[in-house]
Amino acid sequence: MHSEIGTLLSSTFGRLLEQQHPAAYARRALAADHDAQRALWKELADGGWLEAGSEAFQAEYGPGIQLMGEWAGRALLTLPYGASAFLANALLERAPALSDVVLDLAAHPASIRCDRNGDEQGWIDAYGPTAQYLRLSRQDQHWLLARYDPATLEAVQGLDPTVALARLHGPAVAQAELPAAQVLPVLQNHLVFLLAQLTGTAGASLDLAIAYAKEREQFGRPIGQFQAIKHALVDAWTGLDNSRYAVEALLAARAAPDPGLAALASRLAASASRRAVKLVIQVHGGIGFSWEHDAQLYLKRAYRLAIEAERLATLMQD
Repeated sequence: MHSEIGTLLSSTFGRLLEQQHPAAYARRALAADHDAQRALWKELADGGWLEAGSEAFQAEYGPGIQLMGEWAGRALLTLPYGASAFLANALLERAPALSDVVLDLAAHPASIRCDRNGDEQGWIDAYGPTAQYLRLSRQDQHWLLARYDPATLEAVQGLDPTVALARLHGPAVAQAELPAAQVLPVLQNHLVFLLAQLTGTAGASLDLAIAYAKEREQFGRPIGQFQAIKHALVDAWTGLDNSRYAVEALLAARAAPDPGLAALASRLAASASRRAVKLVIQVHGGIGFSWEHDAQLYLKRAYRLAIEAERLATLMQD
């Protein structure tokens, strides 16, 4: 019963994104304070979707979380939904005192960089001046959550053209310490959503390749009938399906953080997704390398999500 409710809920989430954020919309790379982005964020907030990282929501609709992540990946979502719902809001639930650090999420979408103490203040996804910019850093025996002034961010060139990139700069304007026991379960749930988003991005990309292989003809027949292409597509599909099972297992372990399983799921999803999006470019041939085709958008998003997921999994290790 819970699984059916979760599937229905994720379908509702998916329809919302399909209507207001089709994949082609990502080409516009709009800031969070743009009217279209603001309207979608308001629907997500008013609809209670920012509560998806809460314990009550996951206890009721747990299986739907993975599907929601895949919908976000398929839509090439250009809003920091995962970071806001599964990190910022989930941490607030466990530590209400963080309200001094985390601003109102309905008004200020949260972009979050996760790293270790001593790391250089690296890149963070930039969503404009109305977003809030947080850094979650692992210390020796605890974690530090800090907020930075958007005015101090320095723009940098990133791989993914659909989301702007910036570098954190200057001192934090607010910060608070958190014990590892509070952070690790939240971080693992956030990783689940991120890996599901990665798989959804690669899956949507692979759908493009499969459709193209059915219609593009060479030597009098569709190229999908040639074994070199057919077998490669099947292998890529199988790899993504295997990564889904790993993400599902990680979601089932949400009550107790499992760094080993987190690392395994991240490796499987990242490897399968990179393989799939590269294959999509190859199947499309010359057009796959063009700016006009969506294949390159999926490839760049998948690579960026894979890097982030692998870094999160590393942070969970002892």
